[in-house]
Amino acid sequence: MGRRILFDESRCTHCHLCTMFCSLAFGEKGRYQVRPFIARIRVAASEDDTRYAAHVCLQCTAPACVEACPVEALTRDEAEGVVFLDEAACIGCGSCVEACALGGIFMAGDVAVKCEVCDDPLCVRACAQKALSLGTDTEADGLDLETLYREVPL
Repeated sequence: MGRRILFDESRCTHCHLCTMFCSLAFGEKGRYQVRPFIARIRVAASEDDTRYAAHVCLQCTAPACVEACPVEALTRDEAEGVVFLDEAACIGCGSCVEACALGGIFMAGDVAVKCEVCDDPLCVRACAQKALSLGTDTEADGLDLETLYREVPL
């Protein structure tokens, strides 16, 4: 059973705390700076600012990003159900970003970044409105995040 970050649009206030705290988790060792461009989660608003979406990797069972990567820097762990990125192997071509129709993988400078579902995700802990939660594939079945991500793109 795979792990995922689940998103409840009805609770999101577009505050970006998840993005800020996620960036803290992936900063340089010993340096704690809020740098949202390195966050593994991104928040977007619809054009009329009435809907919000926290774009985060949905850990697809047949991930297009893995297939698109020319250097096999992306792999899917079948046991955990998580797509992992070897940043050292990434050549920064952006093929994975283009392949992900849902905006779950991003470029941060010259390397791709994506959510790998931390054991205790700071983004989930930081969300004051509890719009994010740590869940499983089974819990995600009832959510229509694919439609939301297409309607509220980055």
